[in-house]
Amino acid sequence: TDIMNNGNYHGVRGHVHEIYHEMTNMITSTGTKTFNDPMVPKLKLTRSEMTVTGLYLQHSSRPSEKVIFWIYGGAFLAGDSRGNLGIAEKMGMLCGADRDGEMRDIFIPDYRLVPEYHLDDAVHDVTLAYEYLIYERGILPENVTLLGISSGGGLVVLVLQALAKSRRAYEDGKIGSYVPMPAGGVLMCPFVDYTEPKGSMREYIKHDLIVNQAVYEEGIPYLEKVLGCHENRVRASPCYCDFYGLPPLCICVSQHEIVYDQTMLLAKRAEDHGVDVTVGVWKYMCHVFPMLCAFIPEGRASFKFMCDWIKDH
Repeated sequence: TDIMNNGNYHGVRGHVHEIYHEMTNMITSTGTKTFNDPMVPKLKLTRSEMTVTGLYLQHSSRPSEKVIFWIYGGAFLAGDSRGNLGIAEKMGMLCGADRDGEMRDIFIPDYRLVPEYHLDDAVHDVTLAYEYLIYERGILPENVTLLGISSGGGLVVLVLQALAKSRRAYEDGKIGSYVPMPAGGVLMCPFVDYTEPKGSMREYIKHDLIVNQAVYEEGIPYLEKVLGCHENRVRASPCYCDFYGLPPLCICVSQHEIVYDQTMLLAKRAEDHGVDVTVGVWKYMCHVFPMLCAFIPEGRASFKFMCDWIKDH
């Protein structure tokens, strides 16, 4: 079901569709939500677990051919689609899909948060939303770019890794179908290491304006609570997972923010696995500084960096 609302109600220029769609099938296996892995018993999913919700921002009277799949951040504890509409619209407007300057529509899916739910539930929800975009809205995979902010960047990588694993299972004859990859993934200051904090994750909370000491002390303990032992946290961390078969990645990060070390580790491991990786690094900026593009020149420069990459891919 799509309900079109006037964008003025949401504080944006375009039209906003409120998405509520019940899927009848899911192809990609994610976390403990397993569907087509013959080695793992299938789980019966509830109606709510097979329902995609979110906001679809359409710039003009006709849907755009290319779409940005926007995954908000919030350390898996917070965030929602409505709070990201304004900045997401800006990205879509700046990312002309072709030489005619067509703006890209934005799909911002909702996903379940911790501690009420598990990280696996978030991965499941976002992957299901991607399948909805491809099979229900009819957007070609090569016309979709995934973009994730902070923990949303981690979800981008986890979804891509799930899609790559599903394709390998198909090629090995274990499953009957798979979902094609999108054009690529954009990771804005991605949070991708869920093991015990170390390096910049511990050192830079002293001066990071976004993830300060209070946020660190409140949010980080949830990782152990939700994921459990160290081994589980390693397996859940996208920076330690398999990168074979992933599409091109664009990474934007500050050299002096908390996720710098883990971001560079992810970039290196992805490149070692043959992934085309483009990294933009800015100095002396806080976590998710591109979100401050309306206020600081570094934010505007990093926003343009990501937009240019999206247009090139």
